[in-house]
Amino acid sequence: MKKVGGRLTLLALVVVLSVIFFIPTYQPFYQGLPGWLKQVMPNKGITLGLDLQGGIHLVMEVDEDRAVEIAVDRSVASLQDVLVEKKIPVESVTRTGQAQVTMQFQNAELKEQIQKLIDDYPTFSETVSAGSANRLVWELREAEVKRIKDSTINQALETIRNRIDQFGVAEPIVQRQGLKQIVVQLPGVKEPKRARDLIKETALLEFKMLDEDNQSKLDLPSRIPKDKEEEVLKQAESKLPAGDQILFERGVDKDSGREYRIPYLVKKRVMLTGDVLSDARVSIGQFNDPYVSITFDGKGGREFERITGDNIKKRMAVVLDNTIYSAPVIQD
Repeated sequence: MKKVGGRLTLLALVVVLSVIFFIPTYQPFYQGLPGWLKQVMPNKGITLGLDLQGGIHLVMEVDEDRAVEIAVDRSVASLQDVLVEKKIPVESVTRTGQAQVTMQFQNAELKEQIQKLIDDYPTFSETVSAGSANRLVWELREAEVKRIKDSTINQALETIRNRIDQFGVAEPIVQRQGLKQIVVQLPGVKEPKRARDLIKETALLEFKMLDEDNQSKLDLPSRIPKDKEEEVLKQAESKLPAGDQILFERGVDKDSGREYRIPYLVKKRVMLTGDVLSDARVSIGQFNDPYVSITFDGKGGREFERITGDNIKKRMAVVLDNTIYSAPVIQD
């Protein structure tokens, strides 16, 4: 009998604890409890999945092959600029296939000059078998093709995660499936069409200058908790200088693991956009800290040089989908 009594006691304890942890899930009942009782009870209920509360389930395919083609197209444009700059006459520079660049020229003596340019394009190798006296063929290295495809998937994952934050979903699922698919589950989302449209939008990368002269006048906090952005925007609305906006950088506290936001006063004028990039990748710095390495195409490089030259010691924000990812000081 003692064994049975002990088991019944344990069972009763499990049932009581289950009820206690379930009560916050049913908010109408939970909100009606006395304040002192809510203080000693869990304040977070059970997160219901798609099967219990509905929501959105999407399987998206990333066109990673197109990403490779775009990277090669940018290299073609850059190479065309270099050839013009060095006054090397060629008939054509085109992308052939997915990952090849073909250069045609009338004068066979130019071949050696053009071959030397490959040192400036280390992600390519010359395909000797496809060339001729009046033609050179470069091909993107396999390692670079793989890096571009992986980077495209990872960038898509990061962009989607950033966008679904605004829906306030408790435990969204955004994960890679197979080689080129992304699974998105948003339990409880009440605006499925808006969510789908937002997720499928093309990411917008912009470079903007901070308005440091006026930021101190607004008395913006140095850091705020996540979900307090609207309060900051409302408080500063009447004081915003014309042509400025407030954007936020995201961060995670290393000790608590909690997300926070850093508000910045940013000039609305877009200095550069992502369409002038030829490459962007995550690299590891001297102290094992990750950083984003950005390479501009010929046109973008010249424009970036002009902008940074005019704004030395000022801060430029790297903005993706209206979220600041970094705001470095422009050095000499």
